[in-house]
Amino acid sequence: MQFKVGDSVKFLNATGSGKVLRILSGDKIEVENEHGFEEVFSISELVSANNSADYNTENLNFDKEVFNKANADEFVKQDLSLKRKFKHLDHYGQKDRDVIDLHIENLIDSHRGMGNAQILNIQMVHFRRFLNSSINKQHKNIVVIHGVGEGVLRNEIRKELDYYHVNLEYHDASYQEFGMGATEIRLKK
Repeated sequence: MQFKVGDSVKFLNATGSGKVLRILSGDKIEVENEHGFEEVFSISELVSANNSADYNTENLNFDKEVFNKANADEFVKQDLSLKRKFKHLDHYGQKDRDVIDLHIENLIDSHRGMGNAQILNIQMVHFRRFLNSSINKQHKNIVVIHGVGEGVLRNEIRKELDYYHVNLEYHDASYQEFGMGATEIRLKK
């Protein structure tokens, strides 16, 4: 370990601490202990006694990161426990149906300053991810709420289905459940 004049050190083989006064040779250091006495130590008998500010331990992000890493296994156990407790809820509702609302305010925090093309691109990315996930889960019915508007998003969704997913059929979703701006997608049998 490298020490320099002024470093705070602690003694390995004795209680107490001190400050480095001089570097005497390659492995000997003169230290003033906490009582004001000068002593000579070998480098192997000293450790750095940096204060907590040197390690930035007062930073809240640092503390949170350390806490999360130390308790990562416990968090995983809690997550699995919750999934086991509420697994029975999967039996309620329509199990084979997935629903997504593609209104931009439901997808991102803020769309201020974005153009229509950027917003449409984000909506289509979410739609593709959701559709692929639902197909992988083997859901029979998929409902996409796209809104009414000018019909641009609706047309893009249906164009995507016609071009890339010929094994799926689609139609307007139930007006009573979703209003006018939704498309229901079904796996062909």
